[in-house]
Amino acid sequence: MLKKNKKVTSKGRSRKKLLLFESGEKTFEAEKIRSIQVSLQLSLLARKKNKRIMFTSANKGEGKTFCISNIAKEFARQGKKVLLLDMDLHRPRLTKQLLYKGQNGLMTVMQNPELLEESQFEIENNFYFMPTGPLPPNPLEIISSTAFEELLDTLDSMYDILLIDTPPIRVLADGRVIASLCDGVVLVVREGITKVAEVEEIQGYINKSGAALIGAILNAHHYKKKDKSNYAYY
Repeated sequence: MLKKNKKVTSKGRSRKKLLLFESGEKTFEAEKIRSIQVSLQLSLLARKKNKRIMFTSANKGEGKTFCISNIAKEFARQGKKVLLLDMDLHRPRLTKQLLYKGQNGLMTVMQNPELLEESQFEIENNFYFMPTGPLPPNPLEIISSTAFEELLDTLDSMYDILLIDTPPIRVLADGRVIASLCDGVVLVVREGITKVAEVEEIQGYINKSGAALIGAILNAHHYKKKDKSNYAYY
């Protein structure tokens, strides 16, 4: 049996609440996440291979971690068994936000495969999380290994969908390697921050990886009241 989320302090609950919407929340932002999840699900249904989805961005601070965690939660609400993986082995913000720093995780399993079940944590019903575990000195070597590919194959058999959080693909080669192992990539761009040239550069990296760019999320767009029915998913 996979481990359930451990009890956290009031400070920990506050940090987690900042990252994840409450189930059934009716804010405009929460509804936008739900519409993005539906669009993504429809995109996946049209594809034969739709198991591993990587989320990336051009730079840090563009909202990728917020988007992927809430979309993972929404997939779980729809009845999918979801694993959210933190594969940013340099600055694992997701692991820190969900309060699993210093616990078992991806790197634990790479070193001790028998600890696989102890390295996955249930956040909510159908929603599981694998943190990074102890950060390695050689992330690129780890994710380029046969053992890493085999781990992803094993996780495929355990879950309906894997949502993978990676470092910004422009900044580090890690994301480009991970993309080559995924069925699709979702790009998060931040209005007023991400440049068109950066998006074009990322498209080139994704094309070379052999993965499909299945969607992009425009984050931090300032909607006027009359425009709030517009989608931020393309």
